[in-house]
This record gives sequence, structure tokens and C-alpha cells, in this order.
Amino acid sequence: MISALVFVIVLFAPPTRADAVSDFDSSWVGESAFLNVIPGQTFQFQVFFMNTGQATWRRGTSTQVNLTACLENKVSCNLPSPHAAWNDGTWVSDRVYATHAQAEVFPSDIAAFTYRFRVPLTATSGTYRFNGDLALASGQQLHPEGYYQEAVIPSGN
Repeated sequence: MISALVFVIVLFAPPTRADAVSDFDSSWVGESAFLNVIPGQTFQFQVFFMNTGQATWRRGTSTQVNLTACLENKVSCNLPSPHAAWNDGTWVSDRVYATHAQAEVFPSDIAAFTYRFRVPLTATSGTYRFNGDLALASGQQLHPEGYYQEAVIPSGN
């Protein structure tokens, strides 16, 4: 009885993302803690992304990268935030929470994105998820990473 063990090695080219923006890419690095919040008070979230692309992100130019609001599906982004009423007036717009804090973010550098929010007095207890992702100032999404942070209003508030 002859048995043969055959190994097949298949080499694939790395996938190209259809939604990628040439020379721009990012990778989520970390974020501040989720928060228990109280209606009427202001709080802050912070998230960090590494510039894993080839281009430098420059604030105030076409290479500026923004943290945009996303819907619950985490891929429909740069749309009005479902929590626009929570904007304390510091967001870039109802579609953009923040831009990178640094004037320039070189490839392999880590960028900080910080945004504040004020919990509406009419908000009821529950978990409120702020979904977001990075996009160029023109609105082109770098690629879906599924970033989110949560604000929880405990029952009894």
C-alpha cells in the first residue's frame, strides 16, 4: 500500500482594498476609557491611530485626516452623527468629531483625536455608542476599522 502526502502551497498577492485611499492608511492603537455620564455635564473621549500609510497627514490641507461619525454599521461614515445633539460646540461639524491634534503626523507616528460632548438634559439611561472612523478632509474614508466608544447613563439618572 502506497500512500502519498501532498502539500500544495498557493501564493496569493496581498489583497488590495477597494476603499483604500492611495498612500493613506491607519491602524487603531488605543482609546480612553468608556464613561459613565450624567445628563447636563460635559465629558471627553480620546482615540489614537497610527499613520500606516506613505503620506504625511497635515492639518489644514487636503491631507488632513478627520475622525468622522459613523452609523451603527460602522462602515457608513462621514454622515451626520446620530448623537449630534451631544455636540458641545467643539466638534468640527455634525459629521466630524475631531481632526488630529498634531500639525503633522508622519508615517509610523501616532495621532491623537480628542472630542468633547455634553450629555443632553433629556437623555435617558442607557448606552450611547459613538462610532467613528478616519477619513481625509475631502471625505474619502481610509478604511473601516470599527472604532467606537461608549457613554453610559446609569439607571436612576
